Parts: sequence; C-alpha cells; structure tokens
Amino acid sequence: MKKILATLALIIGVSSFAFGREARLVRYPHYHDGRIVFSYLGDIWTANEKGQNVQRLTVNRARDVYGRFSPDGRWIAFSSERNGNLDVFIIASEGGAAKQLTFHSSDDTVLGWRPDSRAVLFSANRGEDFTPQLYVVSVEGGMPTKAGTDMGVQAAYSPDGRRLAYNQSRRFTGASTIAAPPRATSW
Repeated sequence: MKKILATLALIIGVSSFAFGREARLVRYPHYHDGRIVFSYLGDIWTANEKGQNVQRLTVNRARDVYGRFSPDGRWIAFSSERNGNLDVFIIASEGGAAKQLTFHSSDDTVLGWRPDSRAVLFSANRGEDFTPQLYVVSVEGGMPTKAGTDMGVQAAYSPDGRRLAYNQSRRFTGASTIAAPPRATSW
C-alpha cells in the first residue's frame, strides 16, 4: 500500500510539474519560411510552423531575446545579456557557436536585418541625450553605423533595402510617430 501511495504521489508531482512547464509562454516569436524562432526560459529556440522539431540554440545563464531570422534564413540575430547588458549576437539557424557583434555598454535591441542578410538592424541609446537611435552592424563584425535616422525604436527595411520605415521616439514625451524617408512609397 505504501508503494502504491508513493507511486501515486510521484505521478501527481511529475504531471503537475509537466503541466506547469507547458503553461509557460514563449516570447518574441519571429516567422520565416516555415520556421519560428522564439525566446523561452531565457534562451533562443526554433521550431517548424507546426510546433515540431523544437531545437534549443542557446544555453547559458544570460537572457537571450528578440531572435530574428536573416532574410536568407541562414542566420538568427538576437540580443543577449551575456556581458551585463544587451548586445547583438548571431548564430547559424541550425545551431552552433554564437558570435558577438556589438560591445557597447548600452542595451542593443535587435530589430531585424538588411534585406541582403549582411547586416543586423538594432536600436540603442548611445547618444548623450539617451534617445534611442537605429544602427546596423555587419555580420562580419566591425563598428556599428547609424541607419540614417536621428531617433527610432522600431524599424523595417523595404524589400529592396532602399527605404527604412521607423517609429520615431520623442525624448521625455512618451510620444512616437511612424516615419519614412522623404519620397518613400509603400512597399
């Protein structure tokens, strides 16, 4: 009888643990060509669009978030707190070693990619007035460059890469507007 009660308690304990893990939400999903990248329990994961073939790409104590597939699907850019603040990293979409692309003390939040898959677009507060600005950094490394706007917290390139639409953030007001370069047309 004691064995039955102990086994029953173990089954109830394990099943409640399993159900508790299933109830947790994945965060920051991004879809590309039948695959999804997302953050779960502070790491970067991928799955197919049916929720199968789940693969954990990063395993560390830091928080890894904002995963974004490159347009060609070969890479995933993400932000990681491995060095005490968010920096930009990339990893092969099938897994492997992550490569750090930014090394600044401000938080670098991955937003997406240039359409040619050669540079990552991100937002950071690097100026003296702490207003978020948009930057790009090459997948080969090197210094980030401004993406051509004074302020911005969210952005996306047109498919041909010639235009950038962005959400402009106004310092200390909380107001924001959607903006696009002069003579921009919809895409």
